[in-house]
Amino acid sequence: MKELARSKAKGTTILVIVYEYVIRNVLVRMLMAKGHTVVTCSVGFDGIRKFEKGKGKFDLVIIDIPLPGIGSLSVTKKIKKISQKTPVILIKGWDKELDTKEAKDSGIDLIISKPLYIDKTLNLVNGFMKL
Repeated sequence: MKELARSKAKGTTILVIVYEYVIRNVLVRMLMAKGHTVVTCSVGFDGIRKFEKGKGKFDLVIIDIPLPGIGSLSVTKKIKKISQKTPVILIKGWDKELDTKEAKDSGIDLIISKPLYIDKTLNLVNGFMKL
């Protein structure tokens, strides 16, 4: 899969860190259809590295839980150390336990649950883009 997918329309740039190929692919298609540029990776360390390299480039980060290797909340903490102002959305499966206080303390701005509904997900993303 291409790591950098660009849409024809100029939009915002979103980093998607999702291990599951199907979820990652659905997000990319959904976001690109609305004119966003999407950079993807499947593991946390790659996401942190891409975020560091593109400091100031990303308007939003979307992270899935769980991630192999370094956990999703640790990835969020490292991203927030690099850029406190970049919003981070965490995608959580219905069967995943999550301490919401710990998630907020790590810097998560919003938690959404699977399944992802296209209209709802795009409205949430667009809400962050208007901030």
